[in-house]
Amino acid sequence: MVPDMIKATAFLMLLLSLAASLSAQEADPCIEYLKKPTSQGYRAARAHLDSLLSKNSADPKALLYSALVDQANLSCQLDRLYELRDSLEGRYLFGLANLMLVMGDFKRSVEIYNKINLQMPKWSCPWRHRGEALYRMGDLAGAEQSFIKAVETRPTHYDAWVWLARVQKDRGKRKEALASIKKAFQNKGQDVEDPEQEVAAGEDVRLLDEILALNGVKPKNIPREREKILALGRGISQNNETRQ
Repeated sequence: MVPDMIKATAFLMLLLSLAASLSAQEADPCIEYLKKPTSQGYRAARAHLDSLLSKNSADPKALLYSALVDQANLSCQLDRLYELRDSLEGRYLFGLANLMLVMGDFKRSVEIYNKINLQMPKWSCPWRHRGEALYRMGDLAGAEQSFIKAVETRPTHYDAWVWLARVQKDRGKRKEALASIKKAFQNKGQDVEDPEQEVAAGEDVRLLDEILALNGVKPKNIPREREKILALGRGISQNNETRQ
């Protein structure tokens, strides 16, 4: 049976309409696989698609079905890994939870992050990703607590500070949000992770401007206040480089 997560997505609705239009035609291995996913069915569907794409790499139907088949296969693989979760090591468990987070399977990703948090409570990243999953689910209070744990376990965790500032802003905690976004800029470039890979370019600055406005800073004064905070972060970075 196609997993519930796949059923719920818009692309499956498209799939069903395509399947209906092809019902009177010759059996398509892709449709057969998507109706009843099996390992053998995936190999047959993939071989069929690879053959079509080898003849025309821009075949729109083959490209669409390729995406649908691979998406369904990924979902099936995640289901299998979820069943094996108790036998997975921490890093593999974390990878599974992250994949589920990306796929929008927030409930199960939180369940796995909870398991990692219990096993390795001082590992900051699972706390940070758990917070994101809860945020996506609309649990802002739970997300805030998770981000707080992330920065408690690793005070230099730049993107956790950004996330904490975001959720505090959304909760109307203007002073706390401002303190958190300041911490984010103070630790930008100081953390073990590359800030450019953790937060989209300019997103932290846009969030800072929103938080400054929430704290009553007039639009004309935002650039000046923003520069003060950015300069503080650059100053800390330069001081650390000098010590080294």
